Amino acid sequence: MHLSTKEIHVHNLQIGMYVSRLDVPWVQTPFPIQGFHIARQEQLDQLAHYCNKVYVDRYLSKVDIKSNLNLTSKKGKSKDRFDPKTKRLMAEKAHFKPAVENYVISCKLRKEVNKAGQVYHQINGQIATVFRDISRSGFVNISQVRAASTEMVKSIVRNPDALAWLCRISSENQALHEQAIRSAIWGIIFGRHLGLSKTDLRDIGTALLIAPIGKCKLPDDLLTRSLSVEENILYQEHIALTLDETKSMFSGNHQINYILANYCERNNGTGYPRALIGNRIPFLARVAGIADHYEALINPLQGESMAVTPVEAISALYKERGNLFQTELVEAFIQAIGIYPTGSLVQLTNKSVAVVMEQPENYRLRPKVAIVKNGMDVKLDKPKVVKLADNATDRLGIPLQIEKSLKSTSIDINAEELHGKLFSKASWLSIFG
Repeated sequence: MHLSTKEIHVHNLQIGMYVSRLDVPWVQTPFPIQGFHIARQEQLDQLAHYCNKVYVDRYLSKVDIKSNLNLTSKKGKSKDRFDPKTKRLMAEKAHFKPAVENYVISCKLRKEVNKAGQVYHQINGQIATVFRDISRSGFVNISQVRAASTEMVKSIVRNPDALAWLCRISSENQALHEQAIRSAIWGIIFGRHLGLSKTDLRDIGTALLIAPIGKCKLPDDLLTRSLSVEENILYQEHIALTLDETKSMFSGNHQINYILANYCERNNGTGYPRALIGNRIPFLARVAGIADHYEALINPLQGESMAVTPVEAISALYKERGNLFQTELVEAFIQAIGIYPTGSLVQLTNKSVAVVMEQPENYRLRPKVAIVKNGMDVKLDKPKVVKLADNATDRLGIPLQIEKSLKSTSIDINAEELHGKLFSKASWLSIFG
């Protein structure tokens, strides 16, 4: 080991450190091979997912390693980061808001996708306008945002798979307002699963749609590159900048403001702006925080090189249960979204590639999929829709199952073309489901 590097357990890493080497091959991770500065909590989370220990260059790091860390000993033991009070608060069982609704799917996917497509297109235009206006004049048309959230709630209540499908096939768009829309969709789907009222669902959606408006007031490069410790502190000001705008939109005690003020807090007190712990974070903010974190993992602003697959994101969340997020909430989110979310790309056991279309409630690991590429790596002119829950088999009679999740960029798929083939009337006559 080079004299300038120190071996450090991942739980002892801090923002500002420079990671020069991992304990796993670089190619098995999403990190740049040449090394990198830790600039965000998401990078700490990813390091904890892929590694047990890393090697930090003390000269390239922007923090004093010796004074800030208890370095890993030869036996691999590390100092506990949390005091007894913090650990007690972290370990508390999550307090849930009582369920008031028992939502059931009332509209078939094909019918709801056609409705949701119009809703999604309209919302995309509305929210793009909101973000443009906030950048130019600081004005937010809140009535448009609340109307957009209300329409999203209506669709997700009828059938959550429809907007989830549109959410995933549009994931190649990294615009800030697109990410806000997707975060809102995940948040409403999560709230629906929890049985929250339609008012709560609308407020979660509204909050997540406007949550990034404070980021519009920051320098653009703070959103798309690694940050120094000082820059990260500046980045965290987006919460205050957002609240500066929303206090004229809502009363001071409106729960949308509570969500916006606290959705970046984390169960273990490492969030911001107040380092709240556990149940001291408002419930709807905890719900929104998980949805926003999930979207940041699968579609980071830093680009596809930092993105993980939905399965890897779910795995990362599960690994952080009881730490960044409360165990019960993480488990509920996984139940709501599914291991293989609607619209995600998967590889089947016969090496064919498919897109998840629907997740039957009792068969989440065996969803309905549309095969877009066969096992010989050839794209299909007409996607083949298969219900894995019906004990589907390949051409050799071997049971067909999902083998692994893939990144949305794994193969070149024209999302609009695929959507047309699957959901136009003509295409449904030529495929089976």
